[in-house]
Amino acid sequence: MDVLIFMNKIVLSALTLATAATLAGCSDESEAVATAPGGDITQEELYGTMKDYIGEETLQRLLIIDLLEAEVGDNDYYAEADAEARATMAEYGGEDQFMYVLSQSGFSSVQDYIDQVYMNNLLVDVVENRTEFTDEELQAYYENEEPKIQASHILVDDEKLAKDLIKQLDEGADFAELAKEHSSDGSAAEGGALGSFGPGEMVPEFEAAVYELDKDEYTKEPVQSQYGFHIIKRTGTDEKEEFDAEAVKEKMMAEKLADFNYLQEVLVELVAEADVKIKDDDLKGALDAYKPAEEVAEPEAESAE
Repeated sequence: MDVLIFMNKIVLSALTLATAATLAGCSDESEAVATAPGGDITQEELYGTMKDYIGEETLQRLLIIDLLEAEVGDNDYYAEADAEARATMAEYGGEDQFMYVLSQSGFSSVQDYIDQVYMNNLLVDVVENRTEFTDEELQAYYENEEPKIQASHILVDDEKLAKDLIKQLDEGADFAELAKEHSSDGSAAEGGALGSFGPGEMVPEFEAAVYELDKDEYTKEPVQSQYGFHIIKRTGTDEKEEFDAEAVKEKMMAEKLADFNYLQEVLVELVAEADVKIKDDDLKGALDAYKPAEEVAEPEAESAE
């Protein structure tokens, strides 16, 4: 899982709460922020409604940010996030084009993106520092890991054409020549050759099919994916690389960072160790999502009595 997705909407919520807090701090909460045919809407009414709807959610996110920053300490992550965003913006040819791309992913501004990259970096830092692998775990992962394989494919949009090409292969046609002539993939110029790849590097449908093949076998039915219809030929298997503890650790860490449940476990641990006191009774449940179920149920049982 993408850590950015896990931290999504943090900045928006923080901004919303900051706005609400500013309103709440005004000297005259009865002052109208809007007028309508039905009457004025006061600052107090607006803040109260915002608190009711998103108060716990927003406070939760602000507290998680605070705990991450406290755990990491002094860092250059914000400057790095800013530099990354500026460089990427330049690659896209300016802010307008970059903003268009960001908007497709739900970002409301370049600053929103920068802030979320910053939060992503904080979480990655905390997870990496709290995650250790034993020598036995590293060795077991290495021994169970599938070696990289080599394959070629022909990608077409039409299933009927794919079946016709398979028929031609059955009759002795050359796979590479058919790929050069018919494949819509960038690998066509290389006869469909994709080089070496390992588990998780191809779309699931492709991976499931190619690992079922022996050397020089090709799929007897078209394999459909989001890209079209594939005819896949397995051309070889790489020799397994020698055991490298650091390389294995990097792979295992990448899997942890993509695991939503594991990220949740780390945050639960972080919250359990922190001395967080929520003074507003209306927002007491802000961190319940990061507490053991029995700990959340206990106060509810007491209040029921």
